[in-house]
Amino acid sequence: MSITLTNALGRLVTFLLPHESYCVARGECACSVQPGRGGRRLPSSLTLASGVSLEDVPEAALCVPAVAAAIRRGEVALKRQAPTAPPSSPPSAAPEVSARVSRKKRGAS
Repeated sequence: MSITLTNALGRLVTFLLPHESYCVARGECACSVQPGRGGRRLPSSLTLASGVSLEDVPEAALCVPAVAAAIRRGEVALKRQAPTAPPSSPPSAAPEVSARVSRKKRGAS
């Protein structure tokens, strides 16, 4: 299922995606590890500019309490779409050939 989040606020919104909720729901870690910090995980984030929609958001983002609360408050609009099957195309014949003849540019060898 495809998820689209749209920022309905008049300002930039950023959500931290903590390991405890996002990565666990996702089934794999999406955190980055900063070298020199003893292997400390840094959570990823989700940023939506004002009025902008972000498509194909992972389902696990809805498990983050801050994202779920923003959706409930109406600050972020949620749209779910069933994945569309690729249109079945008939077997194609030979590819179309362009009627234009390509010309060599001056100085080209």
